Amino acid sequence: MESMSSVLKKYFGFADYRPYQKDVIQKIIEKKDCLVVMATGSGKSLCYQVPPLVVKKTGIVVSPLISLMQDQVMALKQRGVRAEYIGSTQMDNTIQTRAEHGQFDILFMTPEKACTISSSFWSNLLKEGISLLAVDEAHCISEWGHDFRVEYKQLDKLRVFLPDVPFVGLTATATEKVRFDIITSLKMNNPYVSVGSFDRANLFYGVKLFNRGQSFVDELVQDISKQLSSGGSTIIYCITIKDVEQIFKSLAEAGIEAGMYHGQMNKKAREESHRLFVRDELQIMVATIAFGMGIDKPNVRQVIHYGCPKSIESYYQESGRCGRDGIASACWLYYTRRDFNLGEFYCQDLKSESQKKAVMESLRAAERYCVLTTCRRKFLLGYFGENFSADRCGNCDNCTVSKKERDMSREAFLLMACIHSCHGKWGLNMPIDILRGSRAKKIVEAQFDKLPLHGLGKTYPSTWWRALGNQLISHGYLKETVVDFYRFISVDAKGETFLASSTPDYQPRLVLSLTAEMLGEEENGSTQEEFKTLATSESEGFSEAERQLYQRLLEERLKLARSVGTAPYAICGDQTIRKITLTRPSTKARLANIDGVNQHLVTKYGDQFLQVIQKLSQELNLSSDKEATVHTNEVRKVSLVTNQSRKLPPAKLEAWRMWHEDGLSIQMIANFPGRSAPIKEQTVAEYLLEAAQDGLPFDWTRYSEMIGLTKEIILQIQGAISKVGSTEKLKPIKNELPEDISYQHIKTYLTMLNCGVSSEAIQPGDHYAGKDDELVNNEASISSKSLIEKCDLTTNDIPSGAVNGGYQLRKLPFTCERELTSKRQKVVEAEDINSIQLKATESSIVEWLKNLDEGATLIDILKHFKGSNEDSVVELLNCLEGDFSIYKKGSLYKIM
Repeated sequence: MESMSSVLKKYFGFADYRPYQKDVIQKIIEKKDCLVVMATGSGKSLCYQVPPLVVKKTGIVVSPLISLMQDQVMALKQRGVRAEYIGSTQMDNTIQTRAEHGQFDILFMTPEKACTISSSFWSNLLKEGISLLAVDEAHCISEWGHDFRVEYKQLDKLRVFLPDVPFVGLTATATEKVRFDIITSLKMNNPYVSVGSFDRANLFYGVKLFNRGQSFVDELVQDISKQLSSGGSTIIYCITIKDVEQIFKSLAEAGIEAGMYHGQMNKKAREESHRLFVRDELQIMVATIAFGMGIDKPNVRQVIHYGCPKSIESYYQESGRCGRDGIASACWLYYTRRDFNLGEFYCQDLKSESQKKAVMESLRAAERYCVLTTCRRKFLLGYFGENFSADRCGNCDNCTVSKKERDMSREAFLLMACIHSCHGKWGLNMPIDILRGSRAKKIVEAQFDKLPLHGLGKTYPSTWWRALGNQLISHGYLKETVVDFYRFISVDAKGETFLASSTPDYQPRLVLSLTAEMLGEEENGSTQEEFKTLATSESEGFSEAERQLYQRLLEERLKLARSVGTAPYAICGDQTIRKITLTRPSTKARLANIDGVNQHLVTKYGDQFLQVIQKLSQELNLSSDKEATVHTNEVRKVSLVTNQSRKLPPAKLEAWRMWHEDGLSIQMIANFPGRSAPIKEQTVAEYLLEAAQDGLPFDWTRYSEMIGLTKEIILQIQGAISKVGSTEKLKPIKNELPEDISYQHIKTYLTMLNCGVSSEAIQPGDHYAGKDDELVNNEASISSKSLIEKCDLTTNDIPSGAVNGGYQLRKLPFTCERELTSKRQKVVEAEDINSIQLKATESSIVEWLKNLDEGATLIDILKHFKGSNEDSVVELLNCLEGDFSIYKKGSLYKIM
């Protein structure tokens, strides 16, 4: 049985699991049922892909769409995984027989196939070994889910054939009600439930009200054409086939090549359109929502909804196809008022009243999202039961565009008082008509024309009052309920309190935003052009030469993908290409050490990649084998000027701008001539750390150099923290450190941990000479510099193994032990290893590393194999890395 870590690196190219992934995988290996609810792009698929490779037994994956299964099989094959699918489009008649005999690591099938395949198939495969049965897109099981499918309800029957096989449900969109449905329907036995964050921090959310017509379509096409040069793909989701065809035609007339996908196209045309888009032959896809679950493409940079979706779940699912690789991407939703009246259309084929109710409730939630004037991310996360503590995310239109506001206490009082007089028996239109002075038959018959409020709101159009009503609903003053297809509005508890505090002459102050309808504009006050489109291009953070190299590497990847008949992302993702661009490896070992590069890529395409990298680097005058710096723009935000947080005080924000945008030093900021009085440099440093914690772009290398924080200092801070056992108070940590290490150093390191920034962000600088008699974890801690001086080691020998985003000092069996015995505790083993002159070979290194769970640094290896010089050992390590016998994590070499 392979280890979880070696499987991750060998097949997927990553050194570390995300915390929840490791826990879920471990539970599955222990044969425990699991429910995994995680955001799209967060790595759910690894949860069912890794266990079969670890335990060497077939994993069964039930997936809703054949096109999605085909994409996943294609990608897994490019990682060296034996994967296949069984379905109506499978042309190889031997697949089922081979699957039955356990010849595949992962086998995909539709729920229909899973429920109808013969019992002998399951019994035969069970003899060979089944590691799990995973139900992908598990929300389809629930009637409360947005994509309910009857076939999913029948999957529990497989329990009879697979009594001891763990069942795993996975979905990106499941409310608590849907989660309960999944667990019950699959008859899960005390399942391990893992619910991660639904927050997609790299996604920008924007909404616009629009008027349907060719003029708006032309404007949309113009916006899309501007995106083409920045790279990546765009999906445009439409409610109707007519809309799909109209936009597709307009794109074609503008000379923009696009794909089209909807239910009235024949099967072959749909498959071809899907294939071209997935393989980057087309950058734009115009589709009905039928295209939603059939895409597993990581480099979609923009998802546009042309019309309000029928539910928040479906919107989250479809917009979640955007930016799966973590690079900044944008989700735009365009809606009309007519979209909110489609409840009957969505319910026409539904028989169950509970299903109809679920659809109507979902549509109403989608409407609330569209008309929202507060943070859209906060609303989305709250819908799925997740608390977003900040009032503003800084990465949606409502949080990045300054909206006009004014006191609307009188208007709110009139509307709420009128609704109160209607006794909650009408929708929002009735009180609005009363305020506008209508004498329609229903108003006269109900004697609402006799109300003192009648006609007091004539100065505003009905659209203005409706916009106010929606704001009062979203702020909790009004409550809307739906019975059958009819809506009823009433005053909620918060509104009752407001009314109780009001009189016709006085109302408590109530400041609200002026929306597009209130301002009398046909569209929202901001257009897409006001925003930086995706902040910048994907090549942000590159020099001009690196930008050219990145683009040419993407082109080479596309050529390679075409030659082998696969999608470019299946070979490696855009993020991996970014890292290759920055590091420019010259050997297979260095290529293999890049996160995202797996064994299959190195073995099959490694030589080809290295030749291209070397050729292009020489042409562009770029050096090879660079250390990649951490670029904080990988998860960028879209904003007007900068990704500023609205909760950061102006003084701190201004300090960050002077440092980040103007390039001033901490000293210059503290003594800036424009200040009435200088401020302390320490205060400026703390302002900058707060800005980093607030999510603003931050150059950790530059900051660390300014305050003198090096990797060696971090080593000592980590040792002190380990000894103290807590980071709640700084003084005990400081007491364990030399005087040269300041509180600022400690605060900076802890902030880096909180921000999820690895110590690799700090590039090599001057080494800190620590004191020899400082202890770390009851062992001696000495600086790398003093060791170099005392033991005649070269700078390249200095260990820097990454552990939990930082560095830990390992036991080092130095030959100069006699010189250090009086100043520290004994580090070497009792036996006299100085007399052993072991010579390194590939097999001896592998055998030795097998006994070291934590791995070993180059210094460890050199000290153990004293009979070999450094160059020969490094060459052996490079060969072993290239063959994926070992892998390097930070500065630690580990066995695969």
